[in-house]
Amino acid sequence: MNNITMKTWVMVGGLAISLFAGAASAQVIGGDVEIDGSNHDVIFLGGEMNVRGQVNGDIKGVAGSVRVNADVTGSVQLVGGEIDVAGSVGGDIDLAGGEVVSRANVTGDANFAGGESRISGTIGGMLNAASGHVEIDSQVGGDAKMAGGFVETSSASRFAGAAEIVGGEVHLSGEFTGPVDIEGGEIHLAGIFLDDVEIMAEEVYILDGTQVAGELRIRSPHEPVVADGTRFGSYDYEYRQFNFGAKDWDHIDFDFDAPTGVFGLFIPGAVFLLAVMALLVAPNGVASVAARFRDRPVVGGFFGFIGFALSPVFLIIMTILLAITVVGILLIPIMWLIFWPFMLLCMGFGAVAVGDMIFNRKPDEKTMGLGMRLLSTFCVVAVFAAFGAIGGLGFLAGFLLLFIGLGSWMMSLGKRREPAPAMTAQGTS
Repeated sequence: MNNITMKTWVMVGGLAISLFAGAASAQVIGGDVEIDGSNHDVIFLGGEMNVRGQVNGDIKGVAGSVRVNADVTGSVQLVGGEIDVAGSVGGDIDLAGGEVVSRANVTGDANFAGGESRISGTIGGMLNAASGHVEIDSQVGGDAKMAGGFVETSSASRFAGAAEIVGGEVHLSGEFTGPVDIEGGEIHLAGIFLDDVEIMAEEVYILDGTQVAGELRIRSPHEPVVADGTRFGSYDYEYRQFNFGAKDWDHIDFDFDAPTGVFGLFIPGAVFLLAVMALLVAPNGVASVAARFRDRPVVGGFFGFIGFALSPVFLIIMTILLAITVVGILLIPIMWLIFWPFMLLCMGFGAVAVGDMIFNRKPDEKTMGLGMRLLSTFCVVAVFAAFGAIGGLGFLAGFLLLFIGLGSWMMSLGKRREPAPAMTAQGTS
């Protein structure tokens, strides 16, 4: 299962990174793109893409909706919301999307990842499929690895190599030539297996007509249900406690240690580093944030709490708005990556504001020198780090700094920033 997960992420990342890599003669960017045959590679970025005819090269693309019904001499690599591929593929096929349908005859390997994957046609090489819902109606010439909440192979399926299946609910029909290894919550066997079959699951059902030429080994907390008319070379059942779907947790003893070391050292260190960078790069802006908190500390914390609570809604709305434009699509991952360092920066703002409130003993003076502000910020972050070693207090302290910093920063937007005095290493106010 770990190998399947790793291959899935490598495949998705590789598709996104290598989309426009290398020389190509047919590169298209647009909202709605139609391509009727090409003598070169087809590379596109668009909202909706339709490719048909003969393509003498590779097809690579990212789009909201992709339809391919073509004879492709090279490989196909696609990322999108809805992907439907038919025809033939001379190389490998890599598809990642919300809904993936492949009806193509593939000469090489086939890799699929998505919310739902429905696969038919022939696959000459290996098959790797990881989705919430996986349906296979293919003839696979190599090994097969499948993972999903629901995994089903049809009676017309043929697997020439070894097969590894992991799923919450697994229904296997068809013919399996090599050894089969299955792990899941509920397993239903109704096919022909010409080698050994090993199952580890909560519930196992061997249906009428199932044939296992080798050994059938079952490890389960429940006795398998074996129908009449099944045939095995040999049969071995062993009681073993196993909770794939977590139907009962009575026997499981959780022994989980929270990463207090990471929370107590790494996060405070990152907060202090970002606060120092902000003080050096934008001293007037940081001074304005601290001044807003000093003026209205309760309101600042409340604004921060509301802002943090609404941040997921803001991210979703911005993602939808950016997805409308071609350039915006490229900015979506950047926005999601910047969001988390910005939260740490807001914690740094909170540490600066709290330090200013505690150490600035002259209420009429809104700012302190650089040295004193660094010292006050370090003291606040040090207390935060000490709380982080206690577990729950560390989370409370971290969220408190986050709310204070985010709210004070929001209140400082559009406000006239008071000039900061010359920053000196002595830090005297």
